[in-house]
Amino acid sequence: MVASLLELPSEVIILIVYHLPLRDIIACKQSCHRVRTLIKDSQLLQRHFQTMSCGVEDLFVPGICSSELLESLEQWEVAWRKVDIGERFARHRYHNILWTVEYVVQSGHVAAMRMGDSDWHAPPGWSYADISRVLIEGDEGPQDSELGWTNIQLGNAIIPKGYVLDVSQDLVVVAFYRDAIWKRMHIQFLRFTTGKSHDLASNWTFELDLKCKSPSDCEIGMEVMGSYLVMIVTHKTRTRLPGWHQRIYFVDWTRGYTHCVRRVPEGTYFPIIAFVSKDVIVLARKHDFSLEICNITKGKRNSLFTLRTVCVLKLPSLQPSARVRLQLRNRTPLAGNPSTPLPLGSSRLPFRSSPADAVLGFDIQLRRPGPEDRKFSFWVHHSVLRKYAAEAMRPPRCAAPAARNPRTAMGFVSRLVKRVDHAFASAPARQWHEWGPQSTRWRECSDEIRDRQTLAGTRCAVAQQGSLLLMDFNPGRLAKLRAQGPSKDPSLWAVVNPTVISAGRFFRHDIISRLPYCASVNSTIKNRVLMDDEWVLQFEEEGLFGWEGYIDFHSIIRPESCTEKHDK
Repeated sequence: MVASLLELPSEVIILIVYHLPLRDIIACKQSCHRVRTLIKDSQLLQRHFQTMSCGVEDLFVPGICSSELLESLEQWEVAWRKVDIGERFARHRYHNILWTVEYVVQSGHVAAMRMGDSDWHAPPGWSYADISRVLIEGDEGPQDSELGWTNIQLGNAIIPKGYVLDVSQDLVVVAFYRDAIWKRMHIQFLRFTTGKSHDLASNWTFELDLKCKSPSDCEIGMEVMGSYLVMIVTHKTRTRLPGWHQRIYFVDWTRGYTHCVRRVPEGTYFPIIAFVSKDVIVLARKHDFSLEICNITKGKRNSLFTLRTVCVLKLPSLQPSARVRLQLRNRTPLAGNPSTPLPLGSSRLPFRSSPADAVLGFDIQLRRPGPEDRKFSFWVHHSVLRKYAAEAMRPPRCAAPAARNPRTAMGFVSRLVKRVDHAFASAPARQWHEWGPQSTRWRECSDEIRDRQTLAGTRCAVAQQGSLLLMDFNPGRLAKLRAQGPSKDPSLWAVVNPTVISAGRFFRHDIISRLPYCASVNSTIKNRVLMDDEWVLQFEEEGLFGWEGYIDFHSIIRPESCTEKHDK
């Protein structure tokens, strides 16, 4: 005799429901009275339901106490909602120049990437530290040894042109020249922890023939997703052959395959690539100022890839003489199944935030003849771009034509017409007023935008006017905040009113954006900020031109609580 689900003990049913996706939990609540009552009365399931709606992924080890799970998740959520980072926990003194070193925080590690074009004597490479070890072991002073920095040097003969960091795959992708030979660009896939060649790419060599006169003649943008790397290579020199101005390359670095999927005229794309799913990427077009959503399709032999434009989202119209520069804020790769398991030390906490719908942040620099320059930023959810891509790829609902014999003349003509229509068909374009006002949030920024804004999942932190403004675009957190009614904390509120940027010198029409978010202010952080799901790093510069200074590490979770858990 086979027992049904409802005959199982209540504790077993709760554990089964706990491991279901959010959509299945909602379906279970509608199945019968007993299951609906168990879900409603179970504190564990209620908290799990809330954290899933807020994009918190539960990664507790099996057998962990439920009370500890609830306590930790509640503490983490409240801390982020109120930006309650507490006092400085650790401090690191740096002696480098900020415009030659880019600091990145990923998966509990802080990395100082020395990958920019520079004439300084600092060798190319990177340095990294495991922040979680600092919290567990404690910190007694500003000594560098307390942070456990590891230095990776690539060699003085390498001239880096760009990089992509993915700590979850223990991967750093470096595009570089060797010595003064600029006709060929090399691409290496290295391990983040050691700087050695990655095991999955150790047998492959990746090179691109560019025929440049100097490194400044070429500009690249690239992004990695699992075993795939997409690159945009732009030639700036005027003495070149038509069709060589921009190229888009697709690299399967685990199979040693490189393919040029598209050649485009000069000035077509900004050096921006962003994955919004494993097979959908977003490009930024210059000539019509828009976002182009492309679908990556794999051929039958798994070595032929095509990049097909499925939808174009127009951005606000610019004045004819306005010059625009679009940049992408994100340096954190899209969450997905890594090609290799995480070889680094586990996080100090048995859970991490994995927002199901992160945001993309863009910087816009506008210029016109004259002294005035303006800078703006806007944010949009990944799901919006995926939605329009799915709608564009959905086949139209129409009656199927009568089948024709492929061997007849009419069948040959029918196949030929389909091929011609597919070759010359243009991707559907949505104007700004059709998608932008409801799906984006715009704001004007200060001159130091590159140093005072950072993204982590659905949150964006902006240091301005002597305080830190945290904008959280998570729909689940916003819904809970609005359901609670008027907040007693004046530093935490929901922003639902539209933001209006008036037309004039740069824009033809007013820009209205209504994407809601939770706003909170922390007056203890005033300088440049980097963050991930568990840490906030504050940069404090000193000396001439910021040649040296301190990095203050603030933990989202109180150090004493994590230390107690580690002792247990």
